[in-house]
Amino acid sequence: MGEFDQVNKSKKKFLLFCSVLTLLVAVSGVILWCCRASEHHEKAVDTLENFLIDDTLYAREIAVAAEKHGVPPLLIKALIKKESRFDANCRGKAGEIGLMQIIPSASVADWARVNKCAIPSEKELFEPETNLDIGCWYLSVKLKKWKKYRYGMELALAEYNAGAKNTARWKPETLNGEVIKRIDFPLTRKYVTEIMHDYREYLIESKQ
Repeated sequence: MGEFDQVNKSKKKFLLFCSVLTLLVAVSGVILWCCRASEHHEKAVDTLENFLIDDTLYAREIAVAAEKHGVPPLLIKALIKKESRFDANCRGKAGEIGLMQIIPSASVADWARVNKCAIPSEKELFEPETNLDIGCWYLSVKLKKWKKYRYGMELALAEYNAGAKNTARWKPETLNGEVIKRIDFPLTRKYVTEIMHDYREYLIESKQ
């Protein structure tokens, strides 16, 4: 074989090597992009379920209802722990129903009036999706009502538990004023304190 042919053959091998290398780089790029896209999707899911890393009952339903009404899902989780211990069939002594212990003559009636629909049957109110939708909506109304206050979340929980008239008595004189010490119903004070404690604990756990 002549010297020219040897050089030409070497060039062909080099070009083939470059082509293969380019193909490998391109394939690697596609694989990396797919991995990042998958990671982004997983993060998007985590955004919806930022507290669903445990085995909480009705976790997805809580996340969906909370997102729909713009309330912190971890706060709903803490409230449900206090209200019903995640028992969808829980019934309170005053007629409270389900996970969020909603009351047909109060929160449910308000929800039905705003949505211009009939009050759901008792059976429907025990269903987690319906119960969470109404409960999250009701709490969202209270959170918006007290949002200007530094401790507006505590005021919203107090009203969820003890009603508007009592909470009006407990609101601080200034927007930055404390709330817990002003609540003169021991059970309501305990209710708000425990929910806020669990809420903060859930927040810490979610960041670990």
